[in-house]
Amino acid sequence: MRTGTERATAGASSGIVARTVAAPNEPAMIELMLFEHDPDRALEFTDAGVTSFLVDWEHLGKDTRQQGFDTEIRLGTRDELHAMCKVPDATVWCRINRFGSHTRNEIDAAIDAGADGLFLPMVTESAEVARFLWLLDGRCDAGILVETADALERAEELARFPLARVYFGLNDFAISRGGGSIFRAVLDGSVQRARTAFRNTRFGFGGLTAVDSGHPVPCRRLIEELARVGCDFTFLRRSFRRDLATRRLPDVLAGIRAAWHSSLGRDPATVARDHLDLQRILRELA
Repeated sequence: MRTGTERATAGASSGIVARTVAAPNEPAMIELMLFEHDPDRALEFTDAGVTSFLVDWEHLGKDTRQQGFDTEIRLGTRDELHAMCKVPDATVWCRINRFGSHTRNEIDAAIDAGADGLFLPMVTESAEVARFLWLLDGRCDAGILVETADALERAEELARFPLARVYFGLNDFAISRGGGSIFRAVLDGSVQRARTAFRNTRFGFGGLTAVDSGHPVPCRRLIEELARVGCDFTFLRRSFRRDLATRRLPDVLAGIRAAWHSSLGRDPATVARDHLDLQRILRELA
C-alpha cells in the first residue's frame, strides 16, 4: 500500500481512527483532499505536499437533484482511478454512487483499480452503511457523506460503525431541506451536531481555497470554523482551481497552512469572537 499524508485506518471494533502525528510543538495540519482525475496534474500537487485525492464516480440522480444549484458533476472512470492510484506517494479515495443494486459492482471495480478508500454518498439509514461495510469486507477504508436530513437525525447511530472518514456535504444537505443557503447548516449547528456525533472519526466539511479569497464566505473565516469544530480534513475543489489561475500553488498552500496553524493557536476568547463574526456573515446569507 502506498504512503500518503496519512492513511486513516479504523479499528474494526472500536471505530477509533489513527490520527496524524505532528512533530513536537507543531500542530497537525488539516488534510487537504483534492478532487483530481488526471495523474499528471496529481504529480504537481504531490510535489507541493498535497497527497490525498478523490476520484468522483457519483452521478446517479445528481443532475436532477442539483438542478439550479451551483454544483459540478464530473464523472470519473475506472481507468482514471487506476491511473491515479499509480501516482507515487498518493492516497486515493473514490466516491461511488449512493447505495443501490449497483453498489457491489462499483465497490469491486474501485478496489480492483487500487482505491485506498471509498466514500458512500447520500446516506439515509444505518442499513445502507452496514451493507456497504459488509461488501467492502475490510478491503479498504470506508467513509460516508452526511448530506441528508435523515443522516443527521441518525448521526449517533451511524457513528457506531467503523468509519475512517465522514464528510458533511453542505450542498446536498441544503437540497434535502428544500433549499436556501448551503451555509445554514453551519449557522444552525447542524455541522457541529454531526461533528459531535462522529467525535472519534476523521471529519470534514466545506472546501478551501486561497486565504485571501472565498465567496460568499471568506476562506479565512471558513478555516477558523473548521478549526473550531475540530475538523481533520477538507476538500479542494472548483474555487481552489479558479484561484490557481492567478496564484502560484506553493503560495496558496503556504497561506492555507499558515492560516490553519494560526487558527489552532487562538485563545478561547478569540475563537468565540471569530465565531460571532462568522455568524454575522452567515445570517446575511440565510
